[in-house]
Amino acid sequence: MEISSEILNEVRLFANSVVLGVGLTFLYDGWLICRKVFKHNNLWISLEDLSFWFFTAVVVFLALREQNNGVLRWFLIIGAGVGMLLYKNSVSPFYVKWFGDAILHIVVYIKRMAYFVFKPVRIAKNHVKSGFFKANNGIKKVTIILKNKLTVCIKWFTIALCKHNGQNGDLHNEEDF
Repeated sequence: MEISSEILNEVRLFANSVVLGVGLTFLYDGWLICRKVFKHNNLWISLEDLSFWFFTAVVVFLALREQNNGVLRWFLIIGAGVGMLLYKNSVSPFYVKWFGDAILHIVVYIKRMAYFVFKPVRIAKNHVKSGFFKANNGIKKVTIILKNKLTVCIKWFTIALCKHNGQNGDLHNEEDF
C-alpha cells in the first residue's frame, strides 16, 4: 500500500507547523530570559510583547506563503499550537530556569568586575568633581566679596559727589547755569 504524495505533503506541512510552534516558543523564552536578567517595567514588557507578536505574524505569514501558497488551514494552526504546548511542557521550564540563571550569574559577575576595574575612574571623577565644586564655591565667594566692595565704593563715590556738588545731591552747581 502506497501513500499518496498529497497526504505526505499534508503530513510534512503539519510537521513544519509543529516545528514552527516550537521555534516561536523558543524565541519567546529568549525574551523571558532577557526579562529575568534585565528587569523591565510594564510599558517595556508590553512593547516587547507587541513587537514579538508582530514578528510572529510576519513569520507565520511567510511560512504559509512559502509552504502552502498562503492558504491558511486549521490543522496548521493546530500543529503550531501542539508544537508550542510540547515545548512549553517539556524543555521550556528547564531552559528558562537554568539558562536564565546562568546568564544572570554571568551578568552579575561582569558587573562586579566592571565595578572593580572602573573603581579608580570613579574615585578620580569624584575628586575632580569635588575640586570643581570647591573652585566654583571659591569663585562665588570672591564674586560676592568683589560685588560688595564695588557697591561700597559706588556709595562712597556717590556721597563724595553729592558733598562736592551741593546739599541736595545735584551733580551740577547752580552757578554753572
